[in-house]
Amino acid sequence: MAVYPLKGLKDIRERRLNDSTNARILKAKQLDQTKLELKNKKQALEDYIAWRVEEEKRRYEKLMKGRYPVSEIQKFNASIMQLYTDELTYQEAVRKAENEVAKAQKEFDAAQEFERQSMKKLKKLESHEEIWAYNEKIYAERMADQELEDFRVPNKSI
Repeated sequence: MAVYPLKGLKDIRERRLNDSTNARILKAKQLDQTKLELKNKKQALEDYIAWRVEEEKRRYEKLMKGRYPVSEIQKFNASIMQLYTDELTYQEAVRKAENEVAKAQKEFDAAQEFERQSMKKLKKLESHEEIWAYNEKIYAERMADQELEDFRVPNKSI
């Protein structure tokens, strides 16, 4: 039987499908990693907010128990402002992590779509190969029948 004429293309499509599957798996792992980083950063923000509230209360209580010059009160206000500035830093880190998750999700979706397209193209080629093999089988049978018809023994009449 003849070799499928599009075998080379089929091999390429199989390799492309394998590559796209590997890329999808990699993108899924990257997406999971970015989600984990986002979760950790959100937890760090929540922990910091809880700590900041307690620290602020402690500092105010300490301030209320004593008498301080204006310069010390200004330093106190600056330290409270620094606590809020640090919280903004944590919030910015969370926003960046959310953007990274969104970007990783888009890349994962694109890899998943490319894999789906690769699989679709390979299935189409495989169905074509099945049709081609069936037609080749019919052609071979016809050729065999024709060969038998061509090979007729002359009738010997006496």
